Amino acid sequence: MRNRRVGTNVAAGAAAVLMAITAVAGLAGCGSDGGNDAAVLVIGDSLTVGAQLRNLGTGASAGWTIDALQGRTTAEGTEVAQAADPAAYDQVIVALGTNDYPDTEADYAAKIDDMMTALGTDVPVSWVNVDTGTDTLAEAETGVNAALTNATARHPNLAVADWSSYLNGRPDADSLRLGDGVHYELDGYDVRARWMESLASS
Repeated sequence: MRNRRVGTNVAAGAAAVLMAITAVAGLAGCGSDGGNDAAVLVIGDSLTVGAQLRNLGTGASAGWTIDALQGRTTAEGTEVAQAADPAAYDQVIVALGTNDYPDTEADYAAKIDDMMTALGTDVPVSWVNVDTGTDTLAEAETGVNAALTNATARHPNLAVADWSSYLNGRPDADSLRLGDGVHYELDGYDVRARWMESLASS
């Protein structure tokens, strides 16, 4: 099945804001509210762009480098990783997979392996899985998310950051989402930003 980029389905007002903020891809900020002073590289798509609207990584003392682009696929994110110097960071957070949601587990496993080859074996990698709590992205449960879970056995420095379970365990999950079943209201991006920061402070 041909992948469809879901970054273009956001409501008109939110789309304008997200497109504007895309210009800050590669923005370097400060770290999590937890005070952790680790250097963190984030590679993401429009959901990370939205989290930047809510000051992702600008809280306290840590050095965060965020490279986020609307509509980015995992293959495109791997190109970012290949151009980066993973040794310059204490942790990498990969927040990709939403735009690959129709992939089979086998197809996405190959993309994970490519990304992990680019990042190497020394830096810890936290990979944010896909929110499968809507009909739009539900098929990622047996494709993208399953591939991530199984990839940890092949890549000892890889940990799955289970955004899907965290968000869908909240009673307000539906109210945090936009109607497209992919993107979030500003309050939802605030929740995602603070949750992502906790990945570096844990």
